[in-house]
Amino acid sequence: MKYLYCPNCKELRVKPWYSMRDRCARCLGDVRVIPIPNSALTYAVYVLAAVAVVFAYLYMQDEGDLYIYAAAVFTAAMGIIQFKELTRGERYARTKIKMTKSDRVAFDKKGRR
Repeated sequence: MKYLYCPNCKELRVKPWYSMRDRCARCLGDVRVIPIPNSALTYAVYVLAAVAVVFAYLYMQDEGDLYIYAAAVFTAAMGIIQFKELTRGERYARTKIKMTKSDRVAFDKKGRR
């Protein structure tokens, strides 16, 4: 996962997986790319997604309601863990941004919306 920090807009955003260029989505200016190291949560999301797909496949093959409920539970758990991973990544990216005090005030105001 990567975050993009635009010094012009004072915004920190997750880099979309389909984005080829490192440009700000708002002003199209140059941005600073902040790579986030993977954690155990990242791999847990991958495993939960695979398990949810397997349960959905089993539901389609067997027509048992238990499989679809299990797939829904694993998908919900995956969403919760992914949210925690995104907040961890944002905290990490904020520590890597070097800016002046006035820039930090503007950055914090945008983050409190």
